[in-house]
Amino acid sequence: MSTPSFRSAPSYAPEKGVFPLDHFAECKRASVEYLTCLDKNGADASACEALSRAYLECRMGKELMAKQPMEELGFRPSSSSSSSSSSSSKGAEDARAKRREEEQKEQKEERVAGLRTTR
Repeated sequence: MSTPSFRSAPSYAPEKGVFPLDHFAECKRASVEYLTCLDKNGADASACEALSRAYLECRMGKELMAKQPMEELGFRPSSSSSSSSSSSSKGAEDARAKRREEEQKEQKEERVAGLRTTR
């Protein structure tokens, strides 16, 4: 009896290269907000552009992906003079500010197992 031989298709490297997964959930909140927005808007990514931008900026800021200009990732230039772009960039700024405040609050609340704190 012979053993079956399996041929596999050649594998190719990802287009953007290898990037680390978010094992420590550093950008989890941004990811969840973006996915929630997609659910609410029927998978319309243009409605969630500000959250998508904030998520990618979080990943770049935490060195979970290579830093690139947002225009190379398919976003409109942020210095656009149209009112819709300025409102979406303001929404992205608001989302980033809110996320920063929440991350700072979480860092203050972090506890270490076995460490006794006094109040």
